[in-house]
Amino acid sequence: MLNQVPEPETVKNRMHLDVISDTFDAETERLLGLGARRLRDVQRGKFRWATFADIEGNEFDLIAG
Repeated sequence: MLNQVPEPETVKNRMHLDVISDTFDAETERLLGLGARRLRDVQRGKFRWATFADIEGNEFDLIAG
C-alpha cells in the first residue's frame, strides 16, 4: 500500500550534476548510448562542456577535464 502526501508539491525537486571526464568524446558516446539526450555544446576558450538530459529529463553537464 502506498501512502500519499496530502500537500501538493510546491517546488520541483531538482539536482544538477557536473561530471568531469578526461575522455570527453568517449564518455559522450557512452552517455548517448545509455539514452541521454544532448541539449547543447559549449566551448568558451579552453573550457568545453555539454549539457545532457537523462531519460527522465534531468539535466547534467559533462565537462572536459
